[in-house]
Amino acid sequence: MTVELCAPPAIATTTVDGLRVAIVGDRCAPRQVLIFMGLKACVEPFELQRFALLARSWDAALTVVDAPGCGYSGARLTGRERRALRRGDFTDVARRMVAAAQEVNHRLRRGPVLVAGYSMGASLAAAAAADPGRLRVAAMILVEPVGVRRWNLLSLLRAVRIEDRTIDGYLAHNDGLTGVVQPADRRGEAPPRSRLDLAHLGFGLSRGRLPDDLQRASRIQEFPLQVVHGSASRLSRVADASWLVRRCRRAGIDVHDITVAGHHALWHSLPHVAGLARCTRLQWPG
Repeated sequence: MTVELCAPPAIATTTVDGLRVAIVGDRCAPRQVLIFMGLKACVEPFELQRFALLARSWDAALTVVDAPGCGYSGARLTGRERRALRRGDFTDVARRMVAAAQEVNHRLRRGPVLVAGYSMGASLAAAAAADPGRLRVAAMILVEPVGVRRWNLLSLLRAVRIEDRTIDGYLAHNDGLTGVVQPADRRGEAPPRSRLDLAHLGFGLSRGRLPDDLQRASRIQEFPLQVVHGSASRLSRVADASWLVRRCRRAGIDVHDITVAGHHALWHSLPHVAGLARCTRLQWPG
């Protein structure tokens, strides 16, 4: 598979309310995308090169913002956000992130916006869409959503450890690509992380509130939904994704179930991301 990188070193970042925000791609592109990252990810070159690839394939401008708890700005969760996460509620965190993104990219205030999220980011995306008056959602893409069901914490940690073993294999797919940047941890540039905040985010994810948030969002506005998941994933299992799709259809959501070969860590492989960009673009409106 051929992958052409539009590498991100020149992409400027802005800090709003302690959160780093970046716009990747042409600000005047036909589609505006607000994308939420997974646990421990932040605005840094490895992530941004993936979003540059998506921006070009989708003919879109992608706005991406740090989640509190991990990032070079050192932003932390507030007491209110932590209390909400202990109930499995991502609304306050998502609201803060959306506000920071809209401060930098005013087009996100007017909409329509394509909302996307990977892993924990899928839960943030659903919570953002379910927050009345914040976003005009044109469509949503959830890649490898984890918060589909309630997890026993030990089972969740076990699944994470199993999936982590596949990361190196997916990163190897990027070898030989011109201008590729390795993840921050592998560059020896790990950003500041708060164990307490990451624990709260992980616990919130384990409560499985994502389906409820999607149902609430569907009462506010209509949008097509694509659920993308790996056939071998332990964190977004085929059975769980299928259950989510059935529940969304019962709620009247126009949902597409997209199963691709691979594990949760397929997001680390730029060739896999290029393939996801193509298969999701085909079903977008407009």
